Amino acid sequence: MNRPLTLVLSTLVVLGAACTGEPAFDPERLAVGPGGLVGNGEPLTSGNFEGGSDVLPAPRQVETPPDDTRPPDCEGACVSYCNAANLKNPVNRGLCRSLWGVGLSHRPIEFAEACRRLFVDMIGRVPTAEEAESTCSGNWGETVKQLMEKPEFIFINQRRAADKFLYSNEVVNIQAIYDMDRLVEKLYRGKVAYDQFAAVVSAHPVLTRRHADAGDKVDALFELFLGRPPFEHERADMSRLYGVWHSGYYDHPQLGRMPDAYVRFRCLAQDGKSVDPVKKGECTSVLWGYHEMIFTPDVRAATDRQINQLTLWNGLLSVDEWSQVQTPGRVLAQEVPFWEHAVDQVLELYLGYELSPKVPEVRAELVRYLLENQGDIRSVHYAVLTSAAYLQSAFGSTTTSYRWSYGPLKQMDAEVWIDSMARNSGYASSACDHRISQPENLLRNGSIASYRVLSTSRWRIDDKGQVDKSYADLARTLGGCPENIVGGRFHVVSILTTGTQLAFVGDLCNPSLDSKAKSAPLENLVPEGVGGDRVLTADLAEQIAAKQYRTLLGRSPTGEELAEAREAGTQCARDRCTAEQFARPLCFALLSSAERLFY
Repeated sequence: MNRPLTLVLSTLVVLGAACTGEPAFDPERLAVGPGGLVGNGEPLTSGNFEGGSDVLPAPRQVETPPDDTRPPDCEGACVSYCNAANLKNPVNRGLCRSLWGVGLSHRPIEFAEACRRLFVDMIGRVPTAEEAESTCSGNWGETVKQLMEKPEFIFINQRRAADKFLYSNEVVNIQAIYDMDRLVEKLYRGKVAYDQFAAVVSAHPVLTRRHADAGDKVDALFELFLGRPPFEHERADMSRLYGVWHSGYYDHPQLGRMPDAYVRFRCLAQDGKSVDPVKKGECTSVLWGYHEMIFTPDVRAATDRQINQLTLWNGLLSVDEWSQVQTPGRVLAQEVPFWEHAVDQVLELYLGYELSPKVPEVRAELVRYLLENQGDIRSVHYAVLTSAAYLQSAFGSTTTSYRWSYGPLKQMDAEVWIDSMARNSGYASSACDHRISQPENLLRNGSIASYRVLSTSRWRIDDKGQVDKSYADLARTLGGCPENIVGGRFHVVSILTTGTQLAFVGDLCNPSLDSKAKSAPLENLVPEGVGGDRVLTADLAEQIAAKQYRTLLGRSPTGEELAEAREAGTQCARDRCTAEQFARPLCFALLSSAERLFY
């Protein structure tokens, strides 16, 4: 039992991969971990969720509708009115008694605004007008289903999970990060129920290695799945289960030294095989039932010389052992607040504010809906995205300040802003990879395997073998592509970020017509067949404006906007300007507008 840890792990790494049914190393299939043990069957549900085509009721006629001085109060006639509305969407059902039933109205939906919002929230970019018209042409329920089936819907939720779990390959084994990314994919393909997801996460190296001691792990788990810190007695009790984990390192045969999580053999007697009845309580939780977390060493164990203790690498755990260490997540999933926090997170994600504390009926309806759909979290996304709370305009007049009576207005993430700019204009752009927040750490060991991992990731490698970080540098100034070492993503509007945004838009549109600039291709900014040196006219200015509004803003221009373009074109034509001299400044004006930053 006194074998050196590194030697044992180098010998048993293949065995560890075999335990989870994974290849030992493949840069294109890097994921190894407990996520590979679940979600390998058919989806939990068909994905045909109810509530996408509600016929919304008109406000009930009342003498005095609620205002800012008198909150909604739904009594007999109001309850009867909402019951008779026959609403299928759980958000609409929960909302009725604080909206239509008390005489309030919601703001009418605007096609372009709603479609643009769905694209940004669901696939992470602004659509062109053609995309919006083809995708949002049917009812909104079908539109949401269509967008949920796109790979970008999986990807943007994987990126959100990276922000939530603070992926950092400096602190966590990169194979475990890839495994967590795969688990999130299974969650959003409907193959893993949300309670099973929480159980796997509770013992996943992304959590157990990311956070230092047992108490920190408990804090992280409660914040992730209950939205609050644990009470002291909860922290003390669950720490007995998390005390089994130890943060260490192992030498990967190809990738070099990797940080990872280990199981410690605690609460054993002097013989190292039997349970010590005196120490047993230190490894036993009793707050949520009786749960022991005691392992006995066998041939897989090795001595960690830094702590002079036998440990077991998590990659060598059996299926039954993985099930045992996932106890913390399973016990939390038995609590009603677990499910309430699950739906609250989706509501806040899409609405941009906390609706449940103001209208708790919505939370109750969504929890019931989620459980009816076998814990398939996609059902909650579908319900919120097709609800009246989400699909209504953020603009217009209102008689109250009740937040649910008008639509959401949010700031775009940095990557959404950059990717939309580049894709819609044809501007060449690189990317960052949320799974590898510190790519330079991989290159540091100089192995061919590390280079192969990066070359198959979303990071771009230049001709000199260096990571292209131009995209990441821009995004990080704006709060995106977080390194997740201390903090994560942020949103801010300041002089610095505004200056950074204007500089990027200037490079993209090139309003100064610098011949050496690597700007967006002109053919993406002017109508087909129009050359850059063509003499501008008022008609041509209107055509250029129509093209750019549809391409860059994802909508057709209004009559007033076309009139402004004609007037600007007429003034420009007096100075004999060309199509390019008009198109590039117009591009700058449109892409630097607030419409490209808020949605």
